[in-house]
Amino acid sequence: MRLKWFGTAALLLEQDDTQLLFDPFISRNKKLFSPSLEELASAEHILLTHGHFDHIVDVPRIAEYNKYSSKIFCTDAPRKTLISKGVPSEVIHIITPGDELNLGPFHIRILRGKHIQFDNKLIVKTLTNPRMLRYFDQLQFLIKESRACQEAGEIVVYNIKVSNKNVLVIGSLNLDDKTEYPKEPDLLILPFQGNSSVSKIAMKFIEQLQPKRVLLDHFDDSFPPLTSSIKTESFATALRQKYPEISIVSAQASSVWLEIADPCFVSKT
Repeated sequence: MRLKWFGTAALLLEQDDTQLLFDPFISRNKKLFSPSLEELASAEHILLTHGHFDHIVDVPRIAEYNKYSSKIFCTDAPRKTLISKGVPSEVIHIITPGDELNLGPFHIRILRGKHIQFDNKLIVKTLTNPRMLRYFDQLQFLIKESRACQEAGEIVVYNIKVSNKNVLVIGSLNLDDKTEYPKEPDLLILPFQGNSSVSKIAMKFIEQLQPKRVLLDHFDDSFPPLTSSIKTESFATALRQKYPEISIVSAQASSVWLEIADPCFVSKT
């Protein structure tokens, strides 16, 4: 299996010419990498972890570009949002925790997830940052889409089995206390933004799941002024010291394929 990380939570997984696209988002920060619509639209299947705008707002553009040939999998709240934005209901397939999907070589279990809690310290820091004025035009768009794109407590985690590998895709840095998640996945895809104690929270879930490899995502400044660039180096160092057996990747957003190989990822152009 190989994957691409396009920035934010947008991921493309491929095995045997079958592609799964997760939470596609084309960056609003022009300084960052932005994948093309053509590249995103190549996937036969689009899977959404929840309904926030940075996970679904570009889905209508992608679906229209490929003439609605991709199947979209999501819970009910993002389904309603996508239909309101013009996506035909017949290409959207509702999923709920407990469901299982077979998409080409991929076997996928849908697990209940949970959204990270934005703490007061982070909220105050964001609202008082001078960038709120610098990106005022962008802020208006973000407020509008935040109101339109609600997650309504519907967060899912994807447990993907393919080619003897077990991959856990988490769209927001939190887990449901009552859900049993697979231990020691070959790859854990972990968002790294949304709370002032993000390193502590991430370490907690790594300790719980004990993955063999970790790919950090969602740490980029993709929609300022609500985001910021989160440094991952100190967390990666701490993780290697505590769990030297766990490989960690802080990838750079690009169209370069990453191959899952022991003991770490290897870039394939």
